[in-house]
Amino acid sequence: MDAQESAALQQARAETRAAFANRALVYLHLYETLVRKMGAEQARTAMRTAIYLRGREVAEKYRAAAESGDLEAVGRIFCEDSACDGELFEPGVEEVGQDHIVLRMTACPLLEAWREHGLSEDEIDTLCGIASAVDEGTFEGAGLDIEITERLGQPGADRCLLRIALRS
Repeated sequence: MDAQESAALQQARAETRAAFANRALVYLHLYETLVRKMGAEQARTAMRTAIYLRGREVAEKYRAAAESGDLEAVGRIFCEDSACDGELFEPGVEEVGQDHIVLRMTACPLLEAWREHGLSEDEIDTLCGIASAVDEGTFEGAGLDIEITERLGQPGADRCLLRIALRS
């Protein structure tokens, strides 16, 4: 890769990171607006529903692997399709079992943006819980079960863990 290609790649990565930071702040301001209009619980529900539906649209890329029961392929797709070659979310596979796979992320540009914006740990945890609906929609939409056992936005957490299982 020559210097011009390298500079273009670095610019594209910076622009992608900025787009995720923008998304994080849109989530924040939308949540705050909805809380004023309908209260915290209804605001969370409304946002999670909309974000979940977006996840259902993303699910298609996992469907063939899910239908064939190929959890290793699910893990590969998760890691290989991660933004900026994984630089933003640092995805990986934590564990592979007979009927499940545990996926991890050790970074999150949304979380970084919320921290840079000065949000409290409780506010970040709330927004992280809302944003995680995209993962729920993605894997449930592909025909898999998902349990998020740890989220980076939870106080003291250093990763997200998504336990993905075949439906029985």
